[in-house]
Amino acid sequence: EMTARPIVLLGLFALVCLPGRAAAQGFEAVGLRALGMGGAFVAVADDASATYWNPAGLVTGPVFTMVAEHGRGDAERVVPSTRAVDPARALPQASRAQSGTLVALGTWPLGATFYRLSQRASVVVPAGAASGGATLTDLSRLTTSHYGVNVLQTIVDGLHVGGTLKYVYGTAGADARGPAPLPGDPLEAAGDLGTRGSHRVDVDAGVMLDLPRVKVGLTARNLTRPAFDTPTEGMRLRLDRQVRAGVALRATDALTVSLDSDLTTVRDPLGDWRSLAAGAEQRLWQDRAAVRAGFR
Repeated sequence: EMTARPIVLLGLFALVCLPGRAAAQGFEAVGLRALGMGGAFVAVADDASATYWNPAGLVTGPVFTMVAEHGRGDAERVVPSTRAVDPARALPQASRAQSGTLVALGTWPLGATFYRLSQRASVVVPAGAASGGATLTDLSRLTTSHYGVNVLQTIVDGLHVGGTLKYVYGTAGADARGPAPLPGDPLEAAGDLGTRGSHRVDVDAGVMLDLPRVKVGLTARNLTRPAFDTPTEGMRLRLDRQVRAGVALRATDALTVSLDSDLTTVRDPLGDWRSLAAGAEQRLWQDRAAVRAGFR
């Protein structure tokens, strides 16, 4: 068993370092209203942030809306945590720091959006018996700037489709180190990686069914699965296609409850993910304020 474990971990390390590996920038990267509802927003989207969450939703909101926002978040994971009871085993440590900026304008029948998503990530297998006494590190850094134009079309009453044609500029860096000294702060080391710029074209699409009390939404992002070159020869960071469905119920004129589910698996340094989210929004004082809550 002790002989096999280093082989397994080295094989796992080699797998995550293959050219073209995924570097997910998930749905929850931007959208403060959406995050307030736990990310259950695909069928709710009716303001300018719909240009990101579901472009078809612009038809269901005010004639003119605009948003400008910025947020950030960090995450850390020990994989697999269920084996942490054995101190002799060196467990992979995955960390991620990300930020997002969104500026969007929604009108009928057009919209415009700009968003920038940044992510630094590290996967570290500490020195120990399980790694053969060596420290293995995998660092990555990706920033993508998306410039999009949204086009909307009503098919029949209550059924709307929308698409976003995007020019994407990405800067990417990656460094996979075999047995080597561990950097003092892996996330800082990831932020210091050299990067290479790439120009890509991508498409997002969405559908919205708007009934008197119920809305149903479906959205797909990164349809062309754009990949961005890094200074490391033959290694690229790819944005995988993401598909999410949602339903929203107008319980009253002021209260909306919603449920979202990923239809595809999101792959990132923290693992493989599928999200199920639920949320609620209660509007107050003739829509001058709102209270939101949710979980994912």
